[in-house]
Amino acid sequence: MQSTAMRERRVPPVGLGGALRQAREIVGLSQGAVAAVLGVGPDYVSKLERGERCPSVEVAHALAAVLDLSEAGAVLLSAAAVGDAGRSHPWRRN
Repeated sequence: MQSTAMRERRVPPVGLGGALRQAREIVGLSQGAVAAVLGVGPDYVSKLERGERCPSVEVAHALAAVLDLSEAGAVLLSAAAVGDAGRSHPWRRN
């Protein structure tokens, strides 16, 4: 029997995507390089930077480390994270 629970969806906070892009550029990584380290597709990183998606909790923690975010930046990113990565997310655990 499948669960009928709705997956959690959030709208990213204004400015989060731009801040992620800026942090990525400061550390000198491409979207593809960040995606490879995180184990996600570059399109996922692009959607995060365009403010179209919120990261999963797991991705938020890893992204904060990869981008060497300040404590305040990591807190902002974690606050935007969703607990359910969704069916198509590569880190989904069954």
